[in-house]
Amino acid sequence: MALIEWKDRMSVGVDALDNDHRKLIALLNQLHDLMRGVRTDVTAHQIVHELVKYTEYHFDCEERLMRLVRYPDYEEHVRIHRDLKRRIIAFEQKFLSHPASEALVLPLFDFLSDWLMRHILREDMKLRPYMIRSESAGTTTAAGDVSPQSQPTGADSNDSQR
Repeated sequence: MALIEWKDRMSVGVDALDNDHRKLIALLNQLHDLMRGVRTDVTAHQIVHELVKYTEYHFDCEERLMRLVRYPDYEEHVRIHRDLKRRIIAFEQKFLSHPASEALVLPLFDFLSDWLMRHILREDMKLRPYMIRSESAGTTTAAGDVSPQSQPTGADSNDSQR
């Protein structure tokens, strides 16, 4: 059973962003499985690498949508994104420097799971009224069209929803 479960109250009202959040949660659950000793065909480093790449992809999509809907706190939200990117890249660098160190997994999992849940429930929820208003006006109905053509694939390429 997944440690972190998607709940409807986490929805920001845009399928593309909600699907990205589900994917990030699935990657965190994979990392948790690895910590618990559940057999998996991927390494902690592969999951961390996928988390970095998918987070970058997701932030790019979210920032495009924020510009599209003229989100008033865009600059602050982007600053928060940059801070997280910097921090998870630092974790990935630690994995590259110490590839056998599974001790790095728990602090990363704790940080990311806490950060992701707080970010979705606090920061991304602030986007919801703007996204819904724009969707009603027909601005974000093709939210997938603002996403880059190719999504990262790798540690969770089958997009399983635990």
